[in-house]
Amino acid sequence: MKIELIKSPTPEHIGFLGTKLDNELENLWNHKAIEHIGFFIKNDNGNLIGGCNGFIFCSCIYTDQLWIHESIRGKGMGRKLMESMHDYGRKHNCRIATLQTMNFQDKRKFYEHLGYKCDLEREGYANGATLICMKKEL
Repeated sequence: MKIELIKSPTPEHIGFLGTKLDNELENLWNHKAIEHIGFFIKNDNGNLIGGCNGFIFCSCIYTDQLWIHESIRGKGMGRKLMESMHDYGRKHNCRIATLQTMNFQDKRKFYEHLGYKCDLEREGYANGATLICMKKEL
């Protein structure tokens, strides 16, 4: 056996780990432990111009990534995507919604307007950056 460094793991590498962890958790709980989801925005030409993704785990819906093309920022699409995540979580009996952002991304106020509250700030990242963990009751 040997440990090999892979600097840019392929989706197959990442998927391998996710599948193995999902299977172990399913065996422990006798039901699907993690459900990966995403909501996406397409323009009239069918091109992706925004979206968010995440997963449901332990009655929590976690938003991992949210991105909106600059041409539609400020038009409420980020809020609509997040509301879609929250609605989906509620339909699947999630009690809380969680996410993480970095202080330099300047998105904390956006999430606070959606009802999120900071429950952890972790310092120590490069250039004085801070990780902000946020939670919202559903």
